[in-house]
Amino acid sequence: LAQASNLTLPPQPASTQMACEPEPSASSNSMSTSDSSGSESVAGAKNTFQGKNDVWLTAGIIVADVVGAGILGMPRAVRHFGWMLGPVVLVVMLAANVHISLLIWRVRMYYEPCQSASTYISLCRGAFKKAPKLQRQVFMFLTGMSQYSFLFGLMGLYLLSAGKGLGMLFYHYRVCLPVWAAIAGAILLPFAGTAREMGSYKSLVWINILTLCGTILIPVCYYIVVGVDAIRPEDSHIEAIAAMTPSGVLSGLSTFTFGMTSQFMLTEIISEMKDPAQFPKAYVTISAPFQFTAFMIAGLGGYYFLGDRVTGMLNENLPFNVPFQVAAACLVIHMLISYLIKGVVLCRAMLSTAKEEWSNPEDSRKRSLAAWNGVVISCLLAAWLLANLVPFFGEAVDLLGASFTPLSCWVIPILMFIRFYMDAEEKPHVSAFEWFCMFCEMVLALILMFLGTYSSLMEIRANWASSGDPFECHCEGIWDTCACSATHIGMDACTVLADR
Repeated sequence: LAQASNLTLPPQPASTQMACEPEPSASSNSMSTSDSSGSESVAGAKNTFQGKNDVWLTAGIIVADVVGAGILGMPRAVRHFGWMLGPVVLVVMLAANVHISLLIWRVRMYYEPCQSASTYISLCRGAFKKAPKLQRQVFMFLTGMSQYSFLFGLMGLYLLSAGKGLGMLFYHYRVCLPVWAAIAGAILLPFAGTAREMGSYKSLVWINILTLCGTILIPVCYYIVVGVDAIRPEDSHIEAIAAMTPSGVLSGLSTFTFGMTSQFMLTEIISEMKDPAQFPKAYVTISAPFQFTAFMIAGLGGYYFLGDRVTGMLNENLPFNVPFQVAAACLVIHMLISYLIKGVVLCRAMLSTAKEEWSNPEDSRKRSLAAWNGVVISCLLAAWLLANLVPFFGEAVDLLGASFTPLSCWVIPILMFIRFYMDAEEKPHVSAFEWFCMFCEMVLALILMFLGTYSSLMEIRANWASSGDPFECHCEGIWDTCACSATHIGMDACTVLADR
């Protein structure tokens, strides 16, 4: 993988670059199975735009895309494997995700029908251009369905996390979680209504990384200062190799998968680069080392201090105090910016389906801006509804990690690359070891899709009563009262009062 940063593309004449597969029309950009392998509409041709992002901004966007809500659940993943085996699994999963990301890049850059693809669906169309029509339509449908469903699920989870972060920041105020989530949406709306490209607000990308560091480092530093005895529950302990169970292993792998994947957005990220050939440098040499460091600190550090009884998000395991509030503020900013990046991709796809000529991010006409904001507001309202229908963080992460993530981020990219290998006139070099890796990745993805999804659904069913009903107040962890947060760290007085 380290050699990928030195990959260069063979020079291509201008005629070859212009002759590659054009961008899809509105009907093809949707989840519809409609297919057009011939000429595209004039509107579709006019909707192309030149990428502007350099290597460092692209690396920042990848970090913002990958290292989202999933990293806060890393201690929960490590506890299923132990402090010795957990990091090994983490490294293997990160390497697999980097490898699959580079497979997408190779399809996008080396296969002529894919060289102008700017959406995940158009990449799939190009990869399966020479496949039978029914096969192409099926995979285009699966690509669009999995990508848009995953994006929408993430946006709901981010809005839920941002709302909870506001509640944690202002824990003295007795405001319920659905209201905080609505306030988070109102804060986000002005930015979402004007950001039509992932790099529209370049400063927000770097602010997102800083707040991500704050969300992780503030709790860990607090744990270091107060010590293990003050923070770890009495009945919690750590093990080098945990007593693994099938459901625990599936849950841990689902969390790792969810926390590290970005393949469902990489085509859009690559298309916004000035020089897409530099993508391996942005991912392998800049983004991946940062991801490794962040995941190790959050996962191993959180597990060491909290033990196998760790629950919820990393920053929730702090007492109600100033560090708790500062970490919550970082969480709010990080989640809102992560929502903004995901929302650009989903809203652009929806607008392209409805009216493609208005989806060009460089179109400054009033009708185009009005249409964009209409889609943004609709998505925001739908994400708020989803956030309040499924108001539990850990189970939602496991379910997303086991259901849509393997299909959208592992299975489909590998099959795209295999189809590219079968149909390309000049076949890419693939070693026997790489084929073996792809086989293992595919098997793991299929296991998570079926067994992992079943296990997550059973866990949600078993804990549904304790999780509360949709649209309830859900004041747990955001009100410093014994009625809501009696088991929260630092609320020992509630146990004393209950014993009297």
